[in-house]
Amino acid sequence: MPAARTAASRRRLGGRLAALAAATAALLGATLALAPAAVAAGGSIGTVTVTAPSTADEGDTVTVTIPVDASTDLFAYDLVVTFDPALLDFDDASATFPSGGYDTVTESTGSVLLAHTRLGSSPGLVGAQTLATFTFTALGGGSAAIQLASATFVDSTGGTIPLAAPVTTTVAVTAAPVTPSPTASATPTPTATTSPSATPAPAGATPVASDPLASTGSNPTGVLVAGALAAGLLALGVVLVIRRRSATANEVVR
Repeated sequence: MPAARTAASRRRLGGRLAALAAATAALLGATLALAPAAVAAGGSIGTVTVTAPSTADEGDTVTVTIPVDASTDLFAYDLVVTFDPALLDFDDASATFPSGGYDTVTESTGSVLLAHTRLGSSPGLVGAQTLATFTFTALGGGSAAIQLASATFVDSTGGTIPLAAPVTTTVAVTAAPVTPSPTASATPTPTATTSPSATPAPAGATPVASDPLASTGSNPTGVLVAGALAAGLLALGVVLVIRRRSATANEVVR
């Protein structure tokens, strides 16, 4: 009898150990099965948008913000933003990111790459976040599209989530009014003055000679005759004076 009881006890203990081992194996298997699922869940990202003023004037500063409404274990990300370089000029050193990380900005013609990562053992970002804020200077009039063309989000395990689709916002930029340049006044060309024409002499008039005698209105022949007569009278007067002196001398001698 004692031997039979001992054998029965051993059989019951063995069954219990087998059941415990089976239960332990089942629990361990469930734990191992759940672990990959937890890792696979990793980080998550909500809805990403791009905000900017709807209008701006040429020369204005245009502030752009890229927010996300929810996130889980967001350890790093990069954002590629495109724009029209004829209408917008990216302002260097204007970009800001969440604090407590390392940031880089790489600009090229018509696009800018914005990147942020947490450092060391820092936890990933959680909840709503402003991923980046930066500014442009409006250059000229037109419809300026600003697009988040692509993005990649990384969790602390190295898992990545791409941007589902590009996100775009548009700014209507008004060109500055153009001040007309003063128009140069045309200098009038002086009109040539016509010299008065000589008055034609009446028909039948006798030409007047350019002689001093002509100003007297006298006939030159008469002047010449009068001159000759005056010379003759002068000579006659001289002769008469000489004769009178001779007669006076004779009378004195007598």
